[in-house]
Amino acid sequence: MATTITGKLNKAANEFQAGAYTGFGIRLGKQYYDRETKQREWTNYEAAVFTNNTQQIEFYRQNLIEGAVIEVTAEAEKIKQFQGQNGLSLSIELIDCKLGYVNSGSQPQQYQQAPQQAPQPQYNPNQPPAPPQGQPMGVHQGGQQPNFQQAPYQG
Repeated sequence: MATTITGKLNKAANEFQAGAYTGFGIRLGKQYYDRETKQREWTNYEAAVFTNNTQQIEFYRQNLIEGAVIEVTAEAEKIKQFQGQNGLSLSIELIDCKLGYVNSGSQPQQYQQAPQQAPQPQYNPNQPPAPPQGQPMGVHQGGQQPNFQQAPYQG
């Protein structure tokens, strides 16, 4: 079963090379209320998306920036342990990720859907246009940006 996480980037994605691909490391934190400790706590997530498509690389560079709200879907998760600034830290690594949508704030009140790897069909002027289908994924009804709480990565 896939896992989908939506959150706000407090830092731009970390770009790196992975063979013929360019990777973008993403870190998200989500805050929750722990009823046992009666305190607000954090769940930390880390993910990476990869591409070798130059247009997609440029899209990621321009939109996976500080303050962007993103949706990441992963096929699997792995718990990671590491020594952080405040002792032992846990993080959930999202494996085999796909980016759903990105709102980088560069175009207010509009969502930008991450470009797909598959080529789009070419328009044929001799063929009538297809009737419109439902609203594209990642478009928020009502024209207002949802209110996401900024969640710093704790690690």
